[in-house]
Amino acid sequence: MRVVLATLGTLGDVHPFIALALGMQARGHTPVFAGAEAVRPIAERHGIEFHPIRPDGPQLLADTGMDEGQITRAMATDFGFVIDRVLVPYAEVTLADLKPVVAGAELVLASSFSIHARIAAQAVGVPLATALLQPITLLSAEDPPVLTRGETALVTLRRWFGPGAVRPLLRLAERAYAKGLKPFVALRKAAGAPPFAGNEMLAGPLAVARAIGLWSPAFSPAPADAPACFAQTGFVFYDGGFAGKGLSAALESFLDSGPPPLVFTLGSMAIYAEDGFYAASAAAARRLGLRAVLLVGEDQLEKHRHLAGETVLVAGYAPHSQLFPRAAAVIGHGGIGTTGQAIRAGVPQLVCPIFGDQFDNAARIVRAGLGGVLPKRRYTAAQAAAAIARLLASATIADRAAQAGRAIAAEDGVGRALDTLGLGATA
Repeated sequence: MRVVLATLGTLGDVHPFIALALGMQARGHTPVFAGAEAVRPIAERHGIEFHPIRPDGPQLLADTGMDEGQITRAMATDFGFVIDRVLVPYAEVTLADLKPVVAGAELVLASSFSIHARIAAQAVGVPLATALLQPITLLSAEDPPVLTRGETALVTLRRWFGPGAVRPLLRLAERAYAKGLKPFVALRKAAGAPPFAGNEMLAGPLAVARAIGLWSPAFSPAPADAPACFAQTGFVFYDGGFAGKGLSAALESFLDSGPPPLVFTLGSMAIYAEDGFYAASAAAARRLGLRAVLLVGEDQLEKHRHLAGETVLVAGYAPHSQLFPRAAAVIGHGGIGTTGQAIRAGVPQLVCPIFGDQFDNAARIVRAGLGGVLPKRRYTAAQAAAAIARLLASATIADRAAQAGRAIAAEDGVGRALDTLGLGATA
């Protein structure tokens, strides 16, 4: 089959789709990656057909007049930013980019934010599926999400009064945020796609024949009220990044020269709004007398190089699958890609959420007994050192993290996902 995989976002959004595309290739199918231009080198490195869709990063920066840090901070304080400044303004050009590649597909696999890909597929009648990357996307009343800035009101309401008290509030939130998505009503009509009465971004991903949940039960089991279209298939992993390199010689040497270090990372986006995270992290490691690796991003190396020392290594990007298993603990932002890799590595993690799903992911890490949480707005050298000390002192967390790592090692997330999508091996 010819399958279009459509997604926009950071490496945490891109990597799972690359993993699935490689699995499709291995089974004799033809994956076509539809994404921002920056992803082209990753796709072409593996012989995956690539189709660019707008907006890409440089265009978004130019049109908004904002830099990466300003965009990250805007997303952290305004849930509507993605809708108002990314999805809606480019709706027509994004759909125009997708139409020709979708028209030649036999299946479209879209991410939660790929409203345009769903419209394009439905307009021409191509079978459609959704890849959900994190548990919050289910909007479950049985297992309510922890909201931005760590608000646990829905979780508390569920505990006190049951899911029936939560469900109307979730539907109310869907309707409230649907207002900003009204331009997609006209876009659907113009494209010849059937109308959709629900929230395109929150309910749309589940209004499909099949939705696959790309996270492990070891992290968060599927809730009892998951829709009939949903199947939890497990994490899928790829971490080649843009450069496609392994661990650098300097990092290998550092890892070999002493005990396992703490690894601090903010992924591929929040690095631009780190606001003292790395300086506080280096200071926290030194307070504890521990070694540390700071993953600061390739284009932020010079900014943070002064933090390096005998016990602190400053690096750009490193494949998490190679680095995390050699860490004492991972301290990160709670992006689903970083979170999944840390669980897979079987090491404790301290999550420092900043925006979006990260607060919910952090709460689930704590609930599963795999680590702790310290919101980034309260992240100082003293607070971080204390939280890390508690984390490393917990034999229970260490045991549960190791167990979860072994459970994920035994899973075949890619195989289960492709089987669920009907993409068996070709003759």
